[in-house]
Amino acid sequence: MTPKERVIAMLNHREPDRVPRGETSFDSLFFKEVCGYDTLAFGGWAEQEALWAGRRDEVVNAYIDAFVAIAERLDWAFVRVPAAPRHKDYSGYKRTGDYTFQDGQGNSFHFNPKVGNIILPEKWNTDMDIADLGDPDAPFEVADEEMDIARGVAQRIGKTHFIIGRAPLGGTLPHLSTVGLEEFLMRMITDPEFVLRATEIECSKVIAYHKAFFQAGCDAVMETDDYADNGGLLTGKARYEEFIKPSLKRICDAAHEDGGYFIKHSDGVMWDLLDSFVEIGIDGWQGIQPSLGMDVKLLKEKYGGKLCLFGGVNGESMTMGTEEKVRQEVRRAIKYGAPGGGLVITCGNILEPGAIVANYFAEMDEMSKIGNYPINVPD
Repeated sequence: MTPKERVIAMLNHREPDRVPRGETSFDSLFFKEVCGYDTLAFGGWAEQEALWAGRRDEVVNAYIDAFVAIAERLDWAFVRVPAAPRHKDYSGYKRTGDYTFQDGQGNSFHFNPKVGNIILPEKWNTDMDIADLGDPDAPFEVADEEMDIARGVAQRIGKTHFIIGRAPLGGTLPHLSTVGLEEFLMRMITDPEFVLRATEIECSKVIAYHKAFFQAGCDAVMETDDYADNGGLLTGKARYEEFIKPSLKRICDAAHEDGGYFIKHSDGVMWDLLDSFVEIGIDGWQGIQPSLGMDVKLLKEKYGGKLCLFGGVNGESMTMGTEEKVRQEVRRAIKYGAPGGGLVITCGNILEPGAIVANYFAEMDEMSKIGNYPINVPD
């Protein structure tokens, strides 16, 4: 079987020849240690400054090459590709501190290369009101160049590997594009019309991105708004049902109408929402954190045949654990999660900065020993 065929079998709860694996992201330092050369992909300040210098095409090609190289080196069955940066005038952009920069209009942003390519404004516009959101019926088109990475990866390895597209916005909890998480959650109580309008607008944009990803050759799309933290749901279940679930179903249904799979990311303590994921028709869930009680054995007992699990290994085990700890987690995940299909081995979130390469090779080695079907993991 090809790597892509293995993932598709798992999503349809069939047993392939062996358990597949992959990761949703990586950082450039991990890539260099694994593949032996530098890359601008997920490259922190190096990537940002290359964009500011007008080297956008170089950044895009670096992403394409890096996804292909790491998938081949680590035998990944899937990769998750982002929207490509657009050609843009970056004149006036400048670095102002260790983790801050300004754009050409003087707006300040915070960027920490140690936690990935996450850029946030230094100050949220908490004065934004519903009139600032715009018309939900206004047309929105994805620029063709934003699919350059997806197309490039699909052309290189799309016949053999499962390609997942990720939009640059979430679509169900749009705090990053509006007023920040704390204020957005508060407005579910104080200004529900603002929340509903913002979510409607962003949901439509995400659906447009997902359609473009499928047209570019992706097999699936992944929506990445987080709904929980280590203590449980951010919104409570009732507000999830009111403000989030309708858009999540819209996005899932649209992906299926386009002939692709829909995978939802959300880490944290997620027990209260998984029945809803099944009801909506979500194909796979990524973001599983066993250290928070999201145990693959329990998940498989309740959702086997209903929800494909992308997980099994704690992110902190890769960054702070031992090789034996990683092996133990792989054994437990495969023993209880792999029979009958429905399991793709990944970390609990992204392959975080600081991941220990030896630990990842330990995962690979353990999977080579116990990951073939029929599954027979010794006690």
